[in-house]
Amino acid sequence: MTDVSEQHHSPQPSYPLPAPADGDPRFTYGLLHDIADVLQRNGFPRLEGTDWADLMTALGRFLYQSQEIS
Repeated sequence: MTDVSEQHHSPQPSYPLPAPADGDPRFTYGLLHDIADVLQRNGFPRLEGTDWADLMTALGRFLYQSQEIS
């Protein structure tokens, strides 16, 4: 029998982060290029055309909480 105190609990997720009011200097075109390179090295097609904007949008949604306007 397992003691309740020994059970493992999943840690809380780290993302999304609070959205910075003035932008995040780490969220750059260089970061997008690095991610695109990793995707391509793992067999995914090279990003073309609007793929870049789509990747930027998807990454922004993953990284940051939406800023809701009331």
